[in-house]
Amino acid sequence: MQHRGSGSVALGVRSVPVVLVAGHLGVGKSSLVNHLLRHADGTRIGVVVNDFGALGIDAMLVAGQASSVTALSNGCLCCVTDADGLSGVLADLVAPETGLDLVVVEASGLAEPRELVRLLLASPDPHAVYGGLVAVLDACAPDLDHARLADLAVVNGLDRPGSSGAVEAVRAVAPGAVVGTSHGALDPALFVDPVRRPQPAQLTLDVLLREADGEHPHMAASSVSFAAERPLDAGRLAALLESGPAGVVRSKGIVRLPNGATGEEERGGGVLSETPDVWEVQTVGTAIRVRPAPGRLTTRGARLVFIGTDLDEPALRASLEACVVREDEPAPSEHAALALTRYRIDLTSA
Repeated sequence: MQHRGSGSVALGVRSVPVVLVAGHLGVGKSSLVNHLLRHADGTRIGVVVNDFGALGIDAMLVAGQASSVTALSNGCLCCVTDADGLSGVLADLVAPETGLDLVVVEASGLAEPRELVRLLLASPDPHAVYGGLVAVLDACAPDLDHARLADLAVVNGLDRPGSSGAVEAVRAVAPGAVVGTSHGALDPALFVDPVRRPQPAQLTLDVLLREADGEHPHMAASSVSFAAERPLDAGRLAALLESGPAGVVRSKGIVRLPNGATGEEERGGGVLSETPDVWEVQTVGTAIRVRPAPGRLTTRGARLVFIGTDLDEPALRASLEACVVREDEPAPSEHAALALTRYRIDLTSA
């Protein structure tokens, strides 16, 4: 994902994370989207509703045909479409002139998450980047098959009888982070960095709704920053990211790989230019995206930020320290970098 906002690592050309929210009918997808909008606090969110009929999203009066768009009071947008029109709608929403910071696709309760993920990953739009699959699960009867697909599993309805033990059951099978909630109250910082914009003199609709309904306590995001003055081993770092560190929803930063780990790759019968030393790294759950860092970004070792809930900071730091290349280590093999650079997303350009 690409992220903006105060305190964030400025990475590459601006792109907009596109997060897919999926789950069965009635599990709380709309409640989660409502909560994100009401707590946007300056972050501009585009919402795509992959459904027709009664949407059940407060403050959104979306009627008429596919691809209709409704502007919300806080700079957010909402549109409705079917799966066939999704690519076109996303292209409009992530265009730089819209100024959106995040796009959320709320899938129909009947939609197949795998197919929507495939569609989002296949998008050729340079301004859209897949921001992960959020599976909303019923705390009283969680769908463990959906949990196994999720980058973030949200076990919703912990305030209801019969929900005890649900988070632990989901955590046993989910590859990514697991968060328990009530009323879909999830911190927007798990998806995108907070964006500070001047507040209007008049209260916006999202603020008025929040005051009318009151606050629902939510599981707040936390972060762990890591800096190293020596390069990181590509294989050890890739293994750590692939394992999905406990509680981590997303991460971002830049990493220098050891000199000599060039990791040349073949493509179309030819050989790409030598792989650069410094890489931009972003993850959502266990989905990894890397590309050569822009020339203005450099580091002697690494600058990484990990964002999630219930993070075990000492364990995470120890795992990252284990990725740092020691002075007495032998030089890496010629293709050592491939453990990480095989996740490269821009093979045709740096």
